[in-house]
Amino acid sequence: MTYYLLSNRQKNRNARCLILRVACLAGMLILSIGAGAQHKLCNPGATEEARKVYQVLWDVYGKQALSATVANVDWNIKEAENVYEWTGKWPVMNVFDFINFRSSKDVNPNGWLDYSDISTVESWWKQGGLVGCMWHWNMTANDGTSQTCTPGTEPGQTSFDISRIDDTNSDEYKQVIKDIDQIAKYLGKMQEAGIPVIWRPLHEAAGNTYEYEGGQAWFWWGAKGAGPFKKLWRLMYDRLVNHHKLNNLIWVWTSQAGFDDLCNAYVADSAWYPGDEYVDVVARDNYAALEYPLKKEYDALSAKYPGKIVALAECGNGDEVKMAPWSEIWNEGSRWCWFMTWYDYSYNAGQSQEHKFAGKEWWTDAFNSGTVIDRTAFKPMLDKTYKYVLTKNNKVL
Repeated sequence: MTYYLLSNRQKNRNARCLILRVACLAGMLILSIGAGAQHKLCNPGATEEARKVYQVLWDVYGKQALSATVANVDWNIKEAENVYEWTGKWPVMNVFDFINFRSSKDVNPNGWLDYSDISTVESWWKQGGLVGCMWHWNMTANDGTSQTCTPGTEPGQTSFDISRIDDTNSDEYKQVIKDIDQIAKYLGKMQEAGIPVIWRPLHEAAGNTYEYEGGQAWFWWGAKGAGPFKKLWRLMYDRLVNHHKLNNLIWVWTSQAGFDDLCNAYVADSAWYPGDEYVDVVARDNYAALEYPLKKEYDALSAKYPGKIVALAECGNGDEVKMAPWSEIWNEGSRWCWFMTWYDYSYNAGQSQEHKFAGKEWWTDAFNSGTVIDRTAFKPMLDKTYKYVLTKNNKVL
């Protein structure tokens, strides 16, 4: 072993170099933690898995888009299977719908599906995908037998009055609580399995209220206006998060405003926004992306809600106009965090040869654009997200 005698000057210089190296590493660590800390979920008690997913969403946001499909009506991955058959790739997220929860076997002995069986959800998560859930919240229709979420006085519509939930003794309040508690059981099973959920309830509340004179809400949760809607949203949040201790949810609010050349028209429903403390992601649904450029909607929403991720929660061909190819949507400057194409029941039942909303050609263009992430590419992104990492120049060391 050889010993070297160092002068005091050399010792001091070496000591300073060591301090600088430690400081640089500490600085990189702090920057990394700080970057994650600035994107906090609205629920301060969110699970580690939910926080991890939320951070990945922010990491991707603006650079690429996540792909997503919705279930064929309720509790399956049929549309995701279509995409795989067309392209050889799986979408990142599959969104399930609690629309038929009243027909679930654990609720109705004569039910024909079972929401309490989360094996399909769990399998999707374990294979590296994201799980989303939405809720077309049906109530008993005015005919007393059928179920619907469409407000009105006709036999097939519902007169359910959301404004009465202020009265905790009202039938409406009791029904709302009962239903939320039932859905909480399914979301709770997912939490127990370590599955975070992109949770988008009470969507499109404003309907076409702001699209034209005489416009109205499409669903009962928006039929009485912005005030009662926000009370319901906050009641749901409190019931799920504080009462049921569901901390695996990433909350998505869907803006639904009019179409106009003025950007402020795209956020005309801001009075319906529940508040930053109840929302993690702001979304938009659009089925006319050629006629109404999505960039204007994206720009308006991202400017109005700068601290939130903005996503295209539903999209597809409209009744009279086809959706633009994804490559065009992206190239025009729309930077949605994810997009979700809608399902075609007739196509999935073999009654139609062409997908109504987004078929093989559209999905092939999306994946070939180089801007869309599939499930295989997403999995390592999630695996590499840690609570504490060293970074340099925005790259993980």
